[in-house]
Amino acid sequence: MELITLAQFKAHARIDGTDEDAAAQVKVDAANAYVTSFLGTLPVDYVAPDELVQATLMIASTFWEHRENTFAGSIAEIPLDAAEIIANHREWAF
Repeated sequence: MELITLAQFKAHARIDGTDEDAAAQVKVDAANAYVTSFLGTLPVDYVAPDELVQATLMIASTFWEHRENTFAGSIAEIPLDAAEIIANHREWAF
């Protein structure tokens, strides 16, 4: 499921031109997959609320800025705000 598009991400990350489109699309796809993996099964016509779109953009931006899993001695993690937003929309089943 596509929660964000390449065009949305490029506007959010202020990426001009098309030179980085392939690399940016990988980040967009990964962020979409990451978020939807937590949401459970969604209807085909599902329209993501704005806060979930924002969380997905935040995650894609983190993937873009920190292309390795570590940087400057720290571990790059998913932004806490994004994790909280996703948790609010997650389908919980026990």
